[in-house]
Amino acid sequence: MTVRRKILVLTYTPIAREPRALKQIRFLRQHHDITTAGFGPAPFEDLPHIELPDIRPYRGGVVGRALYLTLLLLRLYSLVTLLSPREEAARSRLAAIRWDAIIAHDPQTSALANSLAPTHGVIADLHEYSPRQNEHSRLWRILIAPYVRWLCRTYVAKSAAVVTVGQGIADEYYRNFGIASTVVINATPFHDLTPGAVKQPIRLVHSGVPGVQRKLEIMIDAVLQTRADVTLDFFLVDDRSAYLQSLKDRAAGDDRIRFNDAVPYSQLVPTLNRFDIGLSIFAPTTFNLAWCLPNKFFDFIQARLGVIVGPSPEMTRIVTKNGIGRVMPDFEASSLAALLSEITVDDVESWKAASSMHAVELSSEKQSEIWGDIMGAVFGDEKQAQ
Repeated sequence: MTVRRKILVLTYTPIAREPRALKQIRFLRQHHDITTAGFGPAPFEDLPHIELPDIRPYRGGVVGRALYLTLLLLRLYSLVTLLSPREEAARSRLAAIRWDAIIAHDPQTSALANSLAPTHGVIADLHEYSPRQNEHSRLWRILIAPYVRWLCRTYVAKSAAVVTVGQGIADEYYRNFGIASTVVINATPFHDLTPGAVKQPIRLVHSGVPGVQRKLEIMIDAVLQTRADVTLDFFLVDDRSAYLQSLKDRAAGDDRIRFNDAVPYSQLVPTLNRFDIGLSIFAPTTFNLAWCLPNKFFDFIQARLGVIVGPSPEMTRIVTKNGIGRVMPDFEASSLAALLSEITVDDVESWKAASSMHAVELSSEKQSEIWGDIMGAVFGDEKQAQ
């Protein structure tokens, strides 16, 4: 039997909409006393929650913003953290409690977590390679990226344990900061579903956020180019962006391509189960997209779909190892169009059966068990009972 410890799970996001944190909490609450802290309401009604104010990391007004930018330009990062009203407000709400450990999501929470001095230290959960998170923005690269690198060197490197989402990202943290980390992939909770029957037309689907860096137009152009008997359904978050509208305009006039309203995450996997192939294709326009292993990839597996991916190393490894789909040779729409013309109903049935066969091992429940080893090492306990 392991001792129940007092653990704080800390994010600077609306924690009730943070899938990685939610899966982590569901496992850890079996063994420990969990308190959550983040923006917005409690993710679990029966767990204590400390709501943090969703405010800017600098004082309001022109003067406050100017001071913040000046400190970033001068690389006076200790002052950036010390003068942050977000940090100050969060610390005032959290400091009264003595924590055995704090799980800090992403480097932005690491300074606060360390200042609270938990008994057994901070566990940093790094969702992606944060120093290159918004590298498509020149201003971000100049001002924010050096600050994030400082957070990694100053606080993340001191963590009792570090966790991240994929091996390529883990390797990059080690290469640049000497930070060794454990990989816990962003798998989806297990769903007890069966593969649906496959018939013509083959039903393709993609879900998620319409981020311009992801180049979702590759999928649209492929369907416009191919003569294969396929349909393509999107379930995208309506962010009212010009990019989303451009995707709809691009597909206009072809009734094989449909844009559906996004569905609540609790309904997403059962909704996806109606389709045949999930398209998990993200052009490697940034480091994190090149090494992505996204939630939706695992949503497709739990929905018992075949999966088509671009030559992204992390997804390629899982697709190839488990026989759940095909890997494109590159990220060109013409390559996807050619692939769609080649695949048969038998191919898709085989992929869907393979997804079903591997759904348990590629579920979040299996991945979450790794947290038992991590916390056992941090607390000096034996491996926690599963």
